[in-house]
Amino acid sequence: MQPFTFSIDLPVQSHWRNVDLLRTSVHSCFIAVFADVDGCNAIAMVTGELLENAIKYGHWAGDDKTLRLRVNGRRGSVTIQVENPIDPANRQASELEECLSWIGQFPNAEAAYKAKLIEIASRPRTSSGLGLVRCAYEGNSTLSSETVGGNALRVTAEMTF
Repeated sequence: MQPFTFSIDLPVQSHWRNVDLLRTSVHSCFIAVFADVDGCNAIAMVTGELLENAIKYGHWAGDDKTLRLRVNGRRGSVTIQVENPIDPANRQASELEECLSWIGQFPNAEAAYKAKLIEIASRPRTSSGLGLVRCAYEGNSTLSSETVGGNALRVTAEMTF
C-alpha cells in the first residue's frame, strides 16, 4: 500500500480577500481528510500568515499580480510554500532572513514568541513581525526562505504532527 500523500498547487491573485478564502478552503480540505482538528487549524493559520506576508511585502507593480501557494505532505508532515514576486532593489528577502535568524537565536519557538510579544508591547506601532514567529510557535513550523530566479521569494514552513 502506498503512503497517503496530498498536494495543493495554486496560482493566487494578490487580493486581500483571497487570504481568508484560502485559509478557510485549506482548513476545510484538511478537516475533510484528517481527524486532527488542531493540526488542521495550524495548517490553515500558517497558510494564512504566509499569504498575508506575500501580499503585504510582494512587488505588485508588474503585469503579473499572482503569487503561488503550494501545500504538500503526507500523514504526519506538511510543507507549505508561498512564492511572490519581489523587487530586487527592495530589502524584502534580507529582512525576512533577518527575522528567521532572530527566531533561530532562541532555544525554542515559544521563547521567540514571548520575546516578540514583549518587543511589540514596548515600542511604538511599526510592523511587528509577529506572523512568522506565530507560524514557528503556534504552527510548530520550521521556516526558511529563498530567492528564486532573482525576482521571487519563496517562504517555506515545514510542519510535523
